[in-house]
Amino acid sequence: MKTLRLLSLCLVGSALTLSACGDKVDTQTTAATTATNTSNGSADTDNEDTETGGASDFGGDGDGDPATTTSAGFVPTDGDMASIAECDPWTQDCPEGEKCVAYGSTGGGWDANKCVPINGEGTQGEPCTYDGTAASTDDCNADTWCWNVSEEGVGVCTSFCTGSPDDPICEPGFGCSIANEGSITLCLLNCDPLLQDCPSATDSCFYDFSGNFVCAFFTQNLPTGEPCGFINDCIGGDICLGAEVLPSCAGASCCAEFCDLTDPTCTVGGTECTPFFEDGTAPPDYVDVGVCIIPGA
Repeated sequence: MKTLRLLSLCLVGSALTLSACGDKVDTQTTAATTATNTSNGSADTDNEDTETGGASDFGGDGDGDPATTTSAGFVPTDGDMASIAECDPWTQDCPEGEKCVAYGSTGGGWDANKCVPINGEGTQGEPCTYDGTAASTDDCNADTWCWNVSEEGVGVCTSFCTGSPDDPICEPGFGCSIANEGSITLCLLNCDPLLQDCPSATDSCFYDFSGNFVCAFFTQNLPTGEPCGFINDCIGGDICLGAEVLPSCAGASCCAEFCDLTDPTCTVGGTECTPFFEDGTAPPDYVDVGVCIIPGA
């Protein structure tokens, strides 16, 4: 498959208080550079301010210069996170009784890392409360962080990835979604974009640019062909793609259908079911995944 203009990944605060990405980055990427196995993957990105934090709102737009690497994340790319990071989320090098998490140093979007007290014992999959991006504390245990947070501050304890940026590790069935220049590393549930098999009624299956299809809180449920700004703006079964690979798009990017290469059906005229991954690079579970785009785009 030729290079698709896949949108940079932005994970912002509450799925109910969607905001556009700050300093938006146009990510030129191929499936060959993003695809890894269904358990592991890595990437970097950009995003903007959010008041609640913790939900998984993926997105980006079609403006700006191409990024030099696959992008995914939470904060503007012009910020120097390394200069204000006081801990490493991979090594979890905080003092005993604390954990390393992303936070908003100005009270807005995540733009740094810091050590925070471990205030609870919530484990993977258990409900949690999140105290906002400035404090970035929760009632999860040392190995998890409160994620998919609602406007009411209620989310789900989600495990940190272990390993390293070059070899991220999650439990089987989960993919390591890496964002914010590696400041946020979380294991999200893998899924099938053709089956849309996420167990939660509030989640859909999206591509996260870390090489994974993962379950994430959907935002607007925009139909195929509608302009979009975030990967999970679209209805389940769609992906937000750059306008130049679509026959008709009223914005910089629009919702496009995933399709099954074994039954290549596209509902939008002028599109064709095209392999999502380059030949030979598709993970075993995703060899049949295609996307409806202009032929040869």
